[in-house]
Formats: sequence, structure tokens, C-alpha cells
Amino acid sequence: MDWKLWFTGLRPKTLPASVAPVFVGAASAWHALQQSTICPDIYPVPQTCITATQRYQVVQERFSAVLIACALLALFLQVAVNFANDYSDGIRGTDAARHVEESYSDKPQRLVASGVKPSLVLTAAAISAIIACVFGMIAVLISGQYLLIPIGALCILAGWFYTGGKHPYGYSGFGELLVFLCFGGVATLGTQYALAARIDSLGILGAVCTGLLSCVMLMVNNLRDLSQDEAAAKRTLAVRLGRNRATVALYAAVLIPAAVMVCAIFLSVSSDLERLWPLSLSATLALGSMWSVVSTVHNQQFKSALSRSGTALLLYAVTHIVAVVLVA
Repeated sequence: MDWKLWFTGLRPKTLPASVAPVFVGAASAWHALQQSTICPDIYPVPQTCITATQRYQVVQERFSAVLIACALLALFLQVAVNFANDYSDGIRGTDAARHVEESYSDKPQRLVASGVKPSLVLTAAAISAIIACVFGMIAVLISGQYLLIPIGALCILAGWFYTGGKHPYGYSGFGELLVFLCFGGVATLGTQYALAARIDSLGILGAVCTGLLSCVMLMVNNLRDLSQDEAAAKRTLAVRLGRNRATVALYAAVLIPAAVMVCAIFLSVSSDLERLWPLSLSATLALGSMWSVVSTVHNQQFKSALSRSGTALLLYAVTHIVAVVLVA
């Protein structure tokens, strides 16, 4: 068993895309719960305020447990998708030409293309998916938000059919759409709903930004593999658009998260920098990381750009959390 090979098969640089949106959703949920307990100073206290306060107390007790379950669900689901993609691309022969050029120090080694039995990779994907389902059920049972069960099931199916099945949509240029919906919308807003039983504008903003930054990670990956994917008839969005237009699309995806960071810096500088300096610092670091992604992509340094895109996503999540703590 080559553990180094299996570790690279996890594609660890993609894992920030799974956990960062969960913590953004958790911060948004905390904000929503805090806002719900703000009541007018009148007597008698309105029943809606009493109910909101009671709910806040209940949710506060289970907050950490639900958050941990959601984070582990997202992490193992990402691992399952990575293994499933390796299996599907491997048996289709998509990774065959790519494997010839790759090494541990350059591009990520593929398991099936490296000689690992496809059945073992599929088993690893299935085990990871089962573990993800277990943590998902724990989150649902603790939170009582059973509506999330069919949504989670759809995400698992979407992960498989990304490169699996007879007509994988990842081979038709719709991979970015899946990433935006699942790693932005479902991961962020699903976590917020599980924790607070509501979705607000802050959660939606977080979902859009995490979704776009997760798309940037995939777009960097697809730009790196463009020539091999084109030769294997894998028509990713980068293949369909061509290198130049795909690069412009990546730049456009960074614009909204970058604009949010600029607004955060402006807010902290113009209002109370002495108190809000952590927000200004984290937003500046996130903005710099986003710029570094753009510059490395421009120079076609895709290995560096992939790791930096993960860092940009994590720094955005930190900024979102700091903003909730200090401002919202």
C-alpha cells in the first residue's frame, strides 16, 4: 500500500472547499440567532421574543455538535467525490495521457492511472460517502431539520454523476455549476439552516462568495489540465471556452469576493479601526491572496495557483467570521 500515493489521491489542496463554507454558514447562523433575540424594551414582553429567546438557548446548547457533524459531513463528501472522480476518469482512460506527464512534485498523481485497482478506489469512495452520510444523519437528528436529508442525497448523486455514469456532466462543462451550488449554496446555507432554521442575506452573501472561490479552484485545475482534457474529449468549461476566455472567466469569478473584501477594509478603516483592525487585517490578507491567484494564473503557474486559491477561500471564511464577531 503506497500511502503517499493514496494521500495525493485525496487531493488535499481541494479540501478547503469543503470545510470553509461550513464555517461561513455557522457564522451566518450565529448572526441570525443573535438578531432574532433583539427585542423592544417593552412590557409585557412579546411572545415572539420569548419564543426566539427560548430557541436561542436550545440551539446554543447543540451548536458545536451540529457544526462538527456538518464539517465532517462536508469533508468526507469531498473525499468521496475526489475518489469517485479518480475512479471514473481512470476507467474511461481520461487520466492515461495525463499520468505520463505527472509526478508527485508537479501535478497530483491519479490512483487508477498509477495502477491501483479501480475496485479499491471505488470502495474508498463508497466508504467515504457512507461516513459522510453518517455525519449528515447526526447533524439532522440533532438539529431536527429533516428537509436537509433529500438535499444531501441530491449532493451525493451530483458528486457521482460529475464524472460517473454514461453522460457525466463534468465532461460537458457543467462542473463549475455543481461546485457553486453544492460548495456555495448547500454547504453554506445548509449549515446555516441546520443551526438556525433560517437563511438570511448574510448567509446568501457568504454562499455566493464561497461558491465563486470554490469555482476558482476548479477552474485553476481545469486550466492546468486543459490540453489533456481536450485530447481525452473531456469538455470542461475551460475546454469549451478556450484558454483565454476561461482565464477571463476565472478573473470574473474573483471579482465579487474581492469587492466584499474591499468593502470590509473600508468599513473597518472608516468607522473604528482601533476596534476593527482584525477585520481590516484578515480582509487585506484575503484580498492579497485573491490577487496572488490571479497573478499566478496569468503566469500559468497552476500548481501555485491551486494552493493559493484554497488559501484565498480559507482567508475569506476567516474574514466572514471576524466580521460577524466584531460588526454584525
